[in-house]
Amino acid sequence: MSSLEISNLSLSFGEKVILDDLSFSLKEGQIAALLGPSGCGKTTMLRSIAGLIKPASGTIRIGKQLVSLSSLVMPSHKRKIGYVPQDGALFPHLNVAENIAFGLDKTLLTKDQISQTVKDMLQLIELQGFEKRMPSELSGGQQTRVALARALSIKPSIVLLDEPFSALDAELRGDLRSQVIELLRSRNTTAILVTHDREEALVSADVVALMREGRIVQEGSPEDVYSLPISPAIATSTGEALLLEAVLSDDGSIRYLFNNLSPLETSKTNGQVVIRPEEIKITRSSSANSATGKIKKINYYGHDAMITVKVKSQNVIVRIPGPFDFQVGEEVSLEHTGPMRFFPSS
Repeated sequence: MSSLEISNLSLSFGEKVILDDLSFSLKEGQIAALLGPSGCGKTTMLRSIAGLIKPASGTIRIGKQLVSLSSLVMPSHKRKIGYVPQDGALFPHLNVAENIAFGLDKTLLTKDQISQTVKDMLQLIELQGFEKRMPSELSGGQQTRVALARALSIKPSIVLLDEPFSALDAELRGDLRSQVIELLRSRNTTAILVTHDREEALVSADVVALMREGRIVQEGSPEDVYSLPISPAIATSTGEALLLEAVLSDDGSIRYLFNNLSPLETSKTNGQVVIRPEEIKITRSSSANSATGKIKKINYYGHDAMITVKVKSQNVIVRIPGPFDFQVGEEVSLEHTGPMRFFPSS
């Protein structure tokens, strides 16, 4: 497997900028998740790496090999990229074995070698005995596994996965995602996973890259991008977040909902404090830095619950583990127990 280095990649379709001076790197064996809204350039970035789109400027290196430099672009079939598109894209007229073998070089491998590779891949994805089945005879999860086996069969330098689990139901999606990530890690595969799902990004990747308007605006470990967002908007894209009005005083203290925020003063620095729901403690007893409110709603999920508390004019969402004995309409006190994330108004 290989490392990846992208430098100053740009691409436009007409007047619309799709990739805007984008740079990104990935070490050998790392798995990255690209997280961002539709239209931000995630799939275009993958297709540029794969050689399916020619960037206007910038460079792409896979390992030590320069595969894209302005007009000098290595053809996609020479890059040894394993690509798994959103729908799997299995060839409907080929059976499972033929789909897996499709990318293998028939001029370099004997029939026995190809047959053994297909057998190894079927064992890897736990679909032994499915060789002769057609794609139409497979479930959605099985089709995704066959598409992954086809991508891995060529011993790729990098595997690119473009939302491969998005069409699956929630339970199957979680199980298959875990299996695929475990499989990639077992082979020390360098991979990039495109997703809209923030939970999928956080649980799957070594590196999470957040994209906005053709740029990567923040990247780091799942823990860092969740705990240390660079803006309130980034905070809400990686998980539930409460945004509170705040004032940075001259003495460096921050006044906000949990320490008796008074009306904002124009002479101070106004902004927002970002709090995660699990960083709020809910009790029936108040303290100097607690805020009192009434429970308006409880969403119970089994393993935990999200409780909405009306504090003054603000709805505050609190995440607590179960079991609990709080009730809608009850008066409670809330205390912020997590880190302080203050973002001045722009």
